[in-house]
Amino acid sequence: MNPLLLSGFGISINVDKRKLIINNKLKKEKLEFYPHKINHDGIVIDGHYGNVSFEAMRWLAKHNISLSLLNWNGKLLSIALPETPKSGRLRVTQYLKYLDNDFRFKIAIKIINNKISHSLNLLKELSRFYNVVNFKSFKRRVDDEENHFKINLKRFNVKNSQDSLKLLKILMTFEGRIALLYWSELGKIFKTLSPAFNFKARKSKELSRNYNASDEINALLNYGYSILEAEVRKAINSVGLDPSIGFLHEITQSRTPLVYDIQELFRWIVDLSVIQVLEQNNIKKSDFIITENYHTRLKESTAHLLIDAIRFNFALKVPYKAGKNYYYSVILEDTVKQLAHHILGKSKDFEFAIPEIHLARNDVTNLREKIESMTPEERKQLGINKSTLWYLKKNLQDNKSFKIYDKVLSKIQ
Repeated sequence: MNPLLLSGFGISINVDKRKLIINNKLKKEKLEFYPHKINHDGIVIDGHYGNVSFEAMRWLAKHNISLSLLNWNGKLLSIALPETPKSGRLRVTQYLKYLDNDFRFKIAIKIINNKISHSLNLLKELSRFYNVVNFKSFKRRVDDEENHFKINLKRFNVKNSQDSLKLLKILMTFEGRIALLYWSELGKIFKTLSPAFNFKARKSKELSRNYNASDEINALLNYGYSILEAEVRKAINSVGLDPSIGFLHEITQSRTPLVYDIQELFRWIVDLSVIQVLEQNNIKKSDFIITENYHTRLKESTAHLLIDAIRFNFALKVPYKAGKNYYYSVILEDTVKQLAHHILGKSKDFEFAIPEIHLARNDVTNLREKIESMTPEERKQLGINKSTLWYLKKNLQDNKSFKIYDKVLSKIQ
């Protein structure tokens, strides 16, 4: 995953003598890419006016590069993708599997279980660095919700079409209740990092789909989910599945349920990326734009920071198959491929086997407390440099993550 963000006014994309030329007249910037020598796998346009030539679109398609257009509020408006593989059998089977209540419910519950598992994992990891997160309480309440959900399951027959629809509604309600608990805990971190952004909740009073962000945190999340949506669409397109036929989300006009299904499995990466952007950068309200309707959107510099964080996290290597390490971006693509194989009956046993993340940081809560309370006398006794302690305390005060080198860490512990 390595998208190129183009933002601003007067952007043009064309081809001249085989090279892809990107011009930003307002900024007086020019990018040139020779054939087969471009290291970006997608272009994201967050601009207000400009042009793309037919030849440029042809050039991008031949290099397997998507072209995503974002709306003013960070919503993915459209995406131009390379040609999808022509697999009539796969699509026909996908439609039949959607009509199979038992199959659909099994895939839907696997999606929810995986999402909850990663929500638990992320909050558990974050609780090592933020004492405002009460992971034990969160886990206990999730267990209570799961037990209540399992009791409800016993009352219905999945193979009965009417019962199956009721079960899906119960499943979505269950997921919604877990999401409320999850956002309640994440909200504590957002308030710790950026209290001025006044994050209250994920849902907007105006729209259930959260496109029009009323605060800076939701604006960051919206933008990040749009970048994720573009990546998921590319993965689905590369396999040949129909994005309009999902298993968890219902079929709705102008929607892509399968995209939303796969997004659920990786939303936590965006959530983590937003937290990291807030930790590592002194972002202020001036880094956002407020529209005349009082909606919030990202400035170009802020969007670049977020995309860089998402790119970094998707480029993390984690144990996946046969003990080998793979990038999360590769795992996303493979997840869609494995789902396609399962739909075709090529694999009977199927799980969304997305590895959990371990945050490789040493600024855990107990160390933070020791650093915060360390006196000049204690510093001298431990042999820690005055400037080193100042640096650590300054980062703590600014709610930033930091690295403690082994030599200093051994003294504090």
